[in-house]
Amino acid sequence: MPEHVGLHTRLRPGAEERYDELHRAVWPEVLAAIERVAIRRWLIFRDGLDLFHYVECDDYDAAIAALADDPVNVRWQAEVAPLMEKAHDYSGESSDRLRAIFELGA
Repeated sequence: MPEHVGLHTRLRPGAEERYDELHRAVWPEVLAAIERVAIRRWLIFRDGLDLFHYVECDDYDAAIAALADDPVNVRWQAEVAPLMEKAHDYSGESSDRLRAIFELGA
């Protein structure tokens, strides 16, 4: 059964255009790394500076732990990190994880 994870991150003021630009052309090697750790779907929605992520995978904690040390992801995060006020949490502590309160069609 797939795991559904919601995340909340936040951009620094003025970083919206660069963040959107990076995500219109995510590096193919980053996409391959995400697929390699069995993440099937990753959507990001932006409302002003707030980013809401939806991730679908088998084991989110294992996938994020694998990506935390992946050299390609480390390079990608170095590119994205200066844009973030509240970044994606790769520590395993999941400070960016949202609690699910409703699901239609479960």
